[in-house]
Amino acid sequence: MNNLIFLASGILLLSAVPIFSNVYAITVNNTDFSVNVLDDWAYKEENPLVKIFASALGGGSSLTLIPVEFSKMLINTNLSDSEQFRIRNDGAYSLMGLDASYPYRNVPLEIYTQYNLNQSKVEIFSKENTTIDGELAVKIHRSPRHNLTNMEVTEYYLVHEGKPYVIQYGANLQYYQKYLPQFEQMVRTFKFVK
Repeated sequence: MNNLIFLASGILLLSAVPIFSNVYAITVNNTDFSVNVLDDWAYKEENPLVKIFASALGGGSSLTLIPVEFSKMLINTNLSDSEQFRIRNDGAYSLMGLDASYPYRNVPLEIYTQYNLNQSKVEIFSKENTTIDGELAVKIHRSPRHNLTNMEVTEYYLVHEGKPYVIQYGANLQYYQKYLPQFEQMVRTFKFVK
C-alpha cells in the first residue's frame, strides 16, 4: 500500500500511508523534519533555492499547509501578503518548521517561548508542556496577533539541536474546531530527520 516516489533532488520523499482508519497522508521528508500531511490538506515547501541558502546559513525547511476546502484561494501561485492574510483570516492554515524570524540559537525553550508570547499582546487560553518527537515542547492556545477577534491559534514551540521550531495552526472561529483534530494528527507524526 505504500507507494514511494523519489524526486531527483533526493531531498523529498513522498509515500501514502494510513495514519488512522481510512485516513491517508503523504509523508513529506525534507532536510530537517518529516510529517504526514493528510490527503485533504494542500501544502507548499519553500522554494528549493531558498532551502539551499537557508541550509548554508544554518536555516531549515518549512511547510505551509491549508485545508483543500480553501484551495480556491491558491489559484494565484504568487500570493500577495493581503491574499495570504485572507487565507489565514477567512479559512485555516498551518505552518511548520524552523523559526527563521528568531535570530538566536542555543536558547532555552522557556526563553524562546516567552519571546514569542511577547511579540504582541495576545490572550493565552491554555499553556502546557508536552513533547514532539522526544523533544520538550510548549503548546499554546491563544488569540491571534494584531487585534483580530475572529481567529484562534494553537502553536507548539520547541528547540531541536539548538534551533527554534514552531508548529502553528490558525483558523477563523468558524473552522477552528473543525480542523484542529486534523492538525493534531499531523503534529503527532512530526519527526526530526537530523
